[in-house]
Amino acid sequence: MKKQYFFALGLMVAGLTVSAQTNLVLNGDFENWTEANPVNFTEFTTTGTNPQTYNDNITKETTIVMSGNSLRQTAQATTQYIEYRNAIEVIPGHSYTISYDYRDNDDHARTRIWSAWLQQNGTTYTMLTNDEGTLRYADQTLSYSTDNANWVHKTLTLTAPATATHFRFQVRTYRESPTADGGFIYYDNFSMIDNNAAGVGEHALASIKMFPNPLNGDTLTILTDSDTAKTVAIFDVLGKEVVNAATDDNTVNVSNLSAGVYIVKISQEGKTATRKLVVQ
Repeated sequence: MKKQYFFALGLMVAGLTVSAQTNLVLNGDFENWTEANPVNFTEFTTTGTNPQTYNDNITKETTIVMSGNSLRQTAQATTQYIEYRNAIEVIPGHSYTISYDYRDNDDHARTRIWSAWLQQNGTTYTMLTNDEGTLRYADQTLSYSTDNANWVHKTLTLTAPATATHFRFQVRTYRESPTADGGFIYYDNFSMIDNNAAGVGEHALASIKMFPNPLNGDTLTILTDSDTAKTVAIFDVLGKEVVNAATDDNTVNVSNLSAGVYIVKISQEGKTATRKLVVQ
């Protein structure tokens, strides 16, 4: 069984493939904030018959932390959601370690993970049932957190199913009982690691030349040892895909890029590589 899951607002696709042990959740340590929310965890509301607001009732915490900053969410009468705004691109068959830290030392609040593998269908996503017992429905009552003065490290290692294209990373904050509003849960270190990601191994492109870099024109040239077509995806520092192009002449039109730093993902013949690009 599949469930249709629509991201009407706010969810961006981050297709960045990176080397082993690189966190696919950008700013998962909540060190960078824009006004009331961490970068990549900004507030948004879905549309439809049952609109829901995500990443609401959040506060930056600088005292009760694992390191640096943490995120504090307040329990309300309705379920509260913390969701990474980027659908994380995955590779079927790869092993992924999903983890985060939380602190529940409040008898007015509790938490649990509520995530899913996704299959992209145009501009919408199907929420797959694979691993739902672990990612969403584990033990129902037992999967909720219990009061603990210490930080708890939640970690899962799962294999991306054959039909998955992305992963939805979400956790939820609940009130402890129907009359217990206003409690706090603290979160830190959201992480998703591709345990099979290539660094310099057999699935990594070699002998890449990318120029000019820094770039001050409209055309980026990418050369490899092969003359076959390449797919080039470019991401900004927030993980948003800003260019996605196929090329068989080694050039990519980047006239839409503003000055800044970008990550370029190059895919060719089943191999990938990433490079940093500076646009002046």
